[in-house]
Amino acid sequence: MNSISHDASRPQPALGAGEDPNLKARALLPLHRSWAESRQVAQQVRPVVARSWQRAGDYRATVNPLDSGDLNERRQAHRELQLLLPLFKERLLATASDAQNQLVISDGAGYVLWVLGPFAVRRRSDGIGFVQGARWRENDVGTNGIGAAMAEKVPVQIFGPEHAREEQHSWVCTSAPIMGPGGDRLLGTITLSGSYRTAHPHTLSLLSAVLGEARGELARAEQSRLQRLVDSTQLPDGGYVLVDEQGTVAAQRGFVLAQQLSLPAALGQAPSWVPGLGVVNARQVPGGWILAPTASETLLELYAQPHPHAVIRVEQGSSEIALSHRHWQILRLLAQHPQGVEAEQLRDLWPSPASAITVRAEISRLRSRLGGLIGSRPYRLLVPARFVD
Repeated sequence: MNSISHDASRPQPALGAGEDPNLKARALLPLHRSWAESRQVAQQVRPVVARSWQRAGDYRATVNPLDSGDLNERRQAHRELQLLLPLFKERLLATASDAQNQLVISDGAGYVLWVLGPFAVRRRSDGIGFVQGARWRENDVGTNGIGAAMAEKVPVQIFGPEHAREEQHSWVCTSAPIMGPGGDRLLGTITLSGSYRTAHPHTLSLLSAVLGEARGELARAEQSRLQRLVDSTQLPDGGYVLVDEQGTVAAQRGFVLAQQLSLPAALGQAPSWVPGLGVVNARQVPGGWILAPTASETLLELYAQPHPHAVIRVEQGSSEIALSHRHWQILRLLAQHPQGVEAEQLRDLWPSPASAITVRAEISRLRSRLGGLIGSRPYRLLVPARFVD
């Protein structure tokens, strides 16, 4: 099996400019047959395809599309994709049709929501189950453009026998992930697909350019939505954080926070722990929450088993936070030294003493998960802590 490296920053074209697609397909076919029989990936396989072949599940399973009612529900639930649909049609549909490709838009779970383009191409895709309502993840149909783009989070081109299923070997699918405004949430994918003879590396560049426009449109829409939340909310005089129902920060006073907070399920029932913010009282408003820090008593419990984790207890609730081995070591050291420790003591937790920059970076990552529990100069816990067997 080959050694697989991953350059996640680069789109992944299948052919070079001027490369003969027929010769390429013939060269790939024995590599696919060898993998299908042995599940061993040859060295000649492109890394992005090798990774996908290794991830592929039972790709021979039957594809059962959603019925029309469920499909319409999924379309209605994805307002961001509906917002972008006119842009994708305007920028891509004519070009795709001229190249005898179809335009396919799927959601973040891999369900195909729209298939647009030449009738002849759509009729061919109907024959392989590539239809509206079908789920097209790698776990469902093996290596394909949509599934690979979802997994890799970069534009990907899957050509001919690089597809896991033999009935897809006459196709090329160029797919790109559609990410949310914060860049960390997969909204779906956009795909141009057709005969492998239409494959060209410029298709990736085209999709990447259109996605740049889409990101700008999503950012503008998100900013407008959050501004409407701010304008419609009576904000308190003291320190606060206003978030929408998903935890996106719309406004804040007295804090410098990330754009997104992770909200606990029981928010509003009692003082709650919000990672990155601390213990808060939450008041629900139309479209979101106002979070106000509170001096509620807090206890930090540290558990080594069955895996390292911390439990933050407040008056009427608790939050469990999984810890990496390094974060567990840091918290254990801080709990053992209530008066605090200097960076030099923390450096010794690494196999080779870490630099001060490394220590600060790791403490910063830990603080982002634990809110205001760790003080500086010296590093120390700001709440009582105890070990639990």
